[in-house]
Amino acid sequence: MTGIDPLQTSFWLACDALIWRHCAPWELDEALVGWGYGIGPCEAQDLAGLDRVLAARQGAGSPVLQRMVAEGRLGKAAGWGYYRYPGGGGAVIDPLIDDLVREEAWFAKVERSELEGGDLVDALHARVGPVLRDAGAQAGRLLHLPADKVAAV
Repeated sequence: MTGIDPLQTSFWLACDALIWRHCAPWELDEALVGWGYGIGPCEAQDLAGLDRVLAARQGAGSPVLQRMVAEGRLGKAAGWGYYRYPGGGGAVIDPLIDDLVREEAWFAKVERSELEGGDLVDALHARVGPVLRDAGAQAGRLLHLPADKVAAV
């Protein structure tokens, strides 16, 4: 049992697809926090533990998270994941993750096209909006999203 809710897994897989093809993890986090999420999905996964997030995916998603976990990037408790956490403190951007994502995409022959800000938010909500609206308050609680924003997804 991973302790990761299936709704979180679905949402984080949609985020993984955007990172894989369109942006750096911190760019996605920044766009979503700017839109109204209480915490970005990459930082949230770091807090949950990337080994647990990977187990909950059951093989789905890009190879990025699998490689991160294999390299010991297990999230905040380990001191590094999508972000670095020097001295156990707050999240610090780790440019090596962007390199890792781009390298894995290149090996997989994935063509990337950059998206930013509102375009990232729109792309994510196009993928998961109906599921989040159906989940209502549960989506808000699990994904750190205020109730008024759940309806706007």
